Amino acid sequence: MSAAKFEALSAGLLARKGDAAPSVVAPVLAPIRRTLAPSEDRPLRTEPPAISAEPPRPADPDRPRRILVSITPEDLEKLCIVAIKKGATRQDIVQSALHDYLRKLSVEPGQSCACLEVGSCRSATAR
Repeated sequence: MSAAKFEALSAGLLARKGDAAPSVVAPVLAPIRRTLAPSEDRPLRTEPPAISAEPPRPADPDRPRRILVSITPEDLEKLCIVAIKKGATRQDIVQSALHDYLRKLSVEPGQSCACLEVGSCRSATAR
């Protein structure tokens, strides 16, 4: 097996701006582009795609929603350690902490809120 020999880096290898040419070591191949023209084995589709008779289902109002919470790397590491030690997921720990915090707020003196006491703002406004 012969090792490839490379020339030492010198001013002779550099090119002035605009004078550069493609390398002769590896030829450059043009990327293959798909065309919109039909091929012989597959004709171009002329009819519109079929529309479903069923209207799209509305989103479930009771499904959990996602939020993004930014935390420091140190807090993330602590969360991961606690999750492993407790045998729980990080999601479960954060949800539990949020529920505990909201429960604490609902019983705080001077901070009465019907939404927090009932459990959700939707059920409080429905009364």
